[in-house]
Amino acid sequence: MVVKVLVFGFAAVVATGCVWERNVDKRLARVQLGVNSRQLTTQAPADKPRYLARTTEPTPQPSNEQASSGVTGSLQFAMRYPRNNIPIYMGAEIEAGPLENQGYLGGAYGVVGAEAASGRGSLSVELSGGRRWLRAGLNEDDIPGWMLEPRVRAQLTLTPQVTVGGVLGANALPDERGWMAGVYIGMFSAPIDGSK
Repeated sequence: MVVKVLVFGFAAVVATGCVWERNVDKRLARVQLGVNSRQLTTQAPADKPRYLARTTEPTPQPSNEQASSGVTGSLQFAMRYPRNNIPIYMGAEIEAGPLENQGYLGGAYGVVGAEAASGRGSLSVELSGGRRWLRAGLNEDDIPGWMLEPRVRAQLTLTPQVTVGGVLGANALPDERGWMAGVYIGMFSAPIDGSK
């Protein structure tokens, strides 16, 4: 049910951003499709024995952290809002894909960032945050968690409305460590430089 609501909400954001936008030359809408290589280190669920009393020191337990990596697909939709000559963008992102040790990853995030653009491309910093779900198998229960990820994004202009780029990020929450690197193609609702 939660996934259906997230997908419907994402579609509503895309529809309201592109179809009814009146200031398209000032507030560009963009969609970015990409693949991410992701490495995560999370706390693995473990049943630890409980003791009523002990007469000796407990033996050191191995860490129950589990590292996993994999390749996920992502879709980001964002709107650009120029503020004080610095283009700010806000939007939403969804991500899903398999991980080698932990099964599957899915996520729904909000994104806010600022970019410096030129005729050949742009460089931006962004903060992505939201909810992430891990699943050991298709018929298993989801293990939810929060995600906060600062990123650096660079893109190169191919045509006035198409870009290619790369993104690097790292997890900022203490209960989940790791990094991500991705490549993507971006499509804009109007020419990036505002020309018609």
